Amino acid sequence: MVASVAMRAAVAAPARAALPARRRGALAVRAATALPAEVKTVTPVGDRVFVKAEEAESKTVGGILLPSSAQKRPTQGTVESAGSAKAVKAGDKVVYSKYAGTELELQGGNFVLLKEDDVIGLLPGGDDIAKLQPLQDRVLIEVVEAADQTSGGLLLTEGSKDKPTMGKVVAVGPGREEEGKAVKPKVDVGATVLYSKYSGTEFEGANDKQYIVVRDADIMAQLA
Repeated sequence: MVASVAMRAAVAAPARAALPARRRGALAVRAATALPAEVKTVTPVGDRVFVKAEEAESKTVGGILLPSSAQKRPTQGTVESAGSAKAVKAGDKVVYSKYAGTELELQGGNFVLLKEDDVIGLLPGGDDIAKLQPLQDRVLIEVVEAADQTSGGLLLTEGSKDKPTMGKVVAVGPGREEEGKAVKPKVDVGATVLYSKYSGTEFEGANDKQYIVVRDADIMAQLA
């Protein structure tokens, strides 16, 4: 299965989706700002980046056409230009926060103008989320699946399963800059960790594996 991405703000209820992203339940739709026809280029100011968004999926995996209101919102794209951003540059394929930035329509194309901090990570060499390179103090975790039954053997429905809050660290960002120095996350690749229940950004990868990217501060403990 082609890797997929979904995003949920840290304070929101859980969400999971294929790449590009969608949210369970009601779908929030924001209209892009159409720039005048005479505008040819957009030059980001400060640490902002200008990203060409990937097109929303118009069909399900089974080939069913989706109405525009149900099409999945793109959360990845290619950087067209960058201001003073340090970690991303033109040509980079990036994954970004779902509701961040300003959506723009330029010369018939869909774009988003983001702050560098809203870029979750770099996605080189295709769509495999397991190869995501997190930015700043973010950590990519492969989620441990929720239990299918209770300790007494009672089968659980999908809605009654406990939300998983632990997993294995797959990749670690370079750290957040503080006073001119990069402060690296406190966990290493391969560690099994427990993270805050409603934190981070969720992803769906190949073979239906579930991933989440959280900030270093949202990791509560290492398990061994």
